[in-house]
Amino acid sequence: MSAVMGADVLVKCLIQEDVRFVFGIPGGQLCPILDAIRRFGADAGLQFIMTRHEQAAAHMADAYARVTGRPGVCLGTVGPGAADLVPGVYAAWADSIPMVVLTAQNQTWKSYPEHGSMQSLDQIKLFEPITKWSARVTHWKRIPELVQRAFRATSSGRPRPVHLDLHVDVLVGTDEEANLTYLAPAHYRAEREPVAPAELIEQAARLLLSAERPLLHPGGGVLRSGAWDEVRELAEYLSAPVTTSQGACGVLQRDSASSYAAM
Repeated sequence: MSAVMGADVLVKCLIQEDVRFVFGIPGGQLCPILDAIRRFGADAGLQFIMTRHEQAAAHMADAYARVTGRPGVCLGTVGPGAADLVPGVYAAWADSIPMVVLTAQNQTWKSYPEHGSMQSLDQIKLFEPITKWSARVTHWKRIPELVQRAFRATSSGRPRPVHLDLHVDVLVGTDEEANLTYLAPAHYRAEREPVAPAELIEQAARLLLSAERPLLHPGGGVLRSGAWDEVRELAEYLSAPVTTSQGACGVLQRDSASSYAAM
């Protein structure tokens, strides 16, 4: 077996997750990842999409997740590159959008605490308030495990962004690929959306049927689950008005007889 770099392992893990796009801006410590995408991505359908600002990269990953229901992936290099992702990541956090945020970091021997590096930044603390889970990748062999945990965390329970901080010496470090195990997603995370218990659905239906003046107020989850037809049919069956949260605008047509716009 041949030796592979940590960046190669990372990209193979992303391909294993069927990631199609990685959004970001090139930076020094990110070069091993971008080169691995170039070498492995073409045959696997993985592309790097360069943006004009890291904030736009995070927003594009957010938009991709909203449209497809799959986690978006964005990246930024150490320091300013990572910091510039924050506005877009926060928007995804606020709206419960699945996203995997990758940041490059200086060498393990001069990080946490910093050792006078240029553009140094404690990126774990930076992203902790706006991510569901944030972790450092400090060893080549832990890359598959932590990528798997990242995708499991972002897509389970309440979806939200997660963050991996990747040290550059880990990305360029090499070892025998035979020492790694790549698991299929079905082995470490759910591949289907969760379904509410039948008894709770029945209880909600009874409450609606017994209400004297029912009103429906769907949120953004209706859009992400594609349940707008169900909302319309329920509103028509109950002859109930519908308001929406700001995040659910568009669930029903504005001229629908069963709806009026939320203020």
